[in-house]
Amino acid sequence: MNLAFLAVRNIKRSFSKYMMYFFTLSFSVFTVHSFLALVFNEQVMEKLTYSRRYQSMLVAFGVVIFVFVSFFLISSNVNFIKARKKEIAMYSLFGMTNAKIGRLLFTETLIIGTAALVAGICSGVFCSKLTAMILLNFTLAYFVGDIPFVVAPQAVWFTAVPFALVFMLMGAAGRRVIARVELVELFKGSKLPEANIRGSALHLIVSFALIGTGYYWAAIKEPAKLLLLAVPILLVVIAGTFLLFWGGLPQVFRWLRKNPHRYFSGENMIALSIFTHRIRSIGSVMAAIAVMSAVGVTAIATGYTLYGSMEVSTYDQLSYDLFFYGGRDVRDEVHDVFTKYGVGILGEYTVNRYQVKAVQIDPQQTVERVFRIYSESDYNRLIEVSRKIYQPIEVKPGQGLQAGRDIAAYAEIDEPNNDGRQSKLVLSDLELAVVTRADMANVHFGAYQMLVVSDEDFDHLVQTGTFASVDAFGEPLDEVTVIKYENPLRAHQLNSELNQILDARSSGYVMAYNYYVEAMEVFGLVCFIGSFMSVVFILMTASLLYFKQITAAEEERHLYQILRRIGLDPKAESRVIAKRLLPVFFAPLLVGIVHGIFAMKSADTMVFRHMLDVDNTFMVVMRFSAVMYSIYALVYSAFYLITKRQYTSTVR
Repeated sequence: MNLAFLAVRNIKRSFSKYMMYFFTLSFSVFTVHSFLALVFNEQVMEKLTYSRRYQSMLVAFGVVIFVFVSFFLISSNVNFIKARKKEIAMYSLFGMTNAKIGRLLFTETLIIGTAALVAGICSGVFCSKLTAMILLNFTLAYFVGDIPFVVAPQAVWFTAVPFALVFMLMGAAGRRVIARVELVELFKGSKLPEANIRGSALHLIVSFALIGTGYYWAAIKEPAKLLLLAVPILLVVIAGTFLLFWGGLPQVFRWLRKNPHRYFSGENMIALSIFTHRIRSIGSVMAAIAVMSAVGVTAIATGYTLYGSMEVSTYDQLSYDLFFYGGRDVRDEVHDVFTKYGVGILGEYTVNRYQVKAVQIDPQQTVERVFRIYSESDYNRLIEVSRKIYQPIEVKPGQGLQAGRDIAAYAEIDEPNNDGRQSKLVLSDLELAVVTRADMANVHFGAYQMLVVSDEDFDHLVQTGTFASVDAFGEPLDEVTVIKYENPLRAHQLNSELNQILDARSSGYVMAYNYYVEAMEVFGLVCFIGSFMSVVFILMTASLLYFKQITAAEEERHLYQILRRIGLDPKAESRVIAKRLLPVFFAPLLVGIVHGIFAMKSADTMVFRHMLDVDNTFMVVMRFSAVMYSIYALVYSAFYLITKRQYTSTVR
């Protein structure tokens, strides 16, 4: 009989087993091709501001997916061979040599791989325009319209060759395994018992102690300490999780056996005995899935939360829609653009840029610095034009208020800028008592240091000619104009023309729209990539559990045959199978959810509370995380039902 014909017949006969494998593999090929198709799509890349950077990101994540898929394929191939030991033994018994059996498995691998490769690439090409449109809608705040359908031969080539090599290596590895296996071993393979892992109370206590330590550290409210503990938290939680499933879970089952009421209730004893028998082979897989599901869902939830908060974070960074340097002629051109597009100006203020060299004296050191100086009146007028809400300030004569932590980020200052820190500032013939304030507005407009003085002291400094006429680069200090206008982050045409004018006419400007667009591109791309990777990851991990259980079903078939002979009816058998598989799928999910809650708590401490303008950022983030975990749970539930059905079919 022709090997190709026999391979095709085997695939058809075991189609239900191969179906999930085929689907997962096809989707992985689809994902890698989609990333590469975007990289080689010139129409897409030319619309992105930093196309080369994003090309590198897409390629890098495509490689990560490919590597992850390769490990998955190797593991799945091993499980397939294990599940078919008895079938392979029959081939050998009827006279087929190990070499020929190896070629048969090699042929099957190539057929399935080729079919998945063709299906994945064809679906990737077919959906390439849709994928590109999704990417641009994710990343571009202003994207409207359409892009042409493009087939990228380079993407097809760079997808097909690596996957083809992996399939050939898998086939060769299968042949090598079969060549080293004796016939008697194949017949006994399905009945070889796994070594029992008894576990202990000590394992359970230590696992909870490690995980609890990680949770305790994750709940720390100081971002700096939390950042230093990030790696230790990850290590102790991972170690605790593996110990929980490998050594703690068997101990829990031993305790259950000591409860006759529950252990002997219904089909619990049978299901528990069969599952415990498999804890050695499945425990590490369950632990890995628990950890990786927490990391994956937390990462995508974090990405989407940051993506959804771009508008708020934009004004946390900039405070203003637009500010620019220049005189009346530049302002007139800017006003003409607003009139042209019919966009209303909600607020505007122009102020001279005054700066001065001064000696700052505090308990730590004495140093000469350059300050941007504003009067109390000018400062209070400027914060009225801001998108953020700031409280007006009052400055007494002989006093100066220095912006604190906001400015410290722009300056290389050795001493800490603590809120309320007091120092003395000497400006020519004027001595000021300076108080550092962290609640002051970010109105420095590019200056390293910003100081607000009373109107009286400001007028005195102007009259005495204390202020410099040029900046640190020798450029004249012209006026700075701040404008707040309607729909600032959506008015693409207006902002594009403003950019052109200010690039040519202004000595410097900052527009919130530009920051927003760049941030949207970065976080949008991260969310786009993360979404694809999350789907691949969910499919891979769930499929791995599926293959593990189907392999186990082949080896456990004789147990169910014995149980049926002693009176186990089909309904009871179905309940046994359901209880047998339930902890495999949902124990990692529940542990992963708990891990994810504490991971999001850490993310809230370090990121969200500084970027989201709400009272309880953690609850906002958890609501979104709950949606992600619900989707994750639904997918795992679907795989659980598919696995249960196939497991039942296999043991019967």
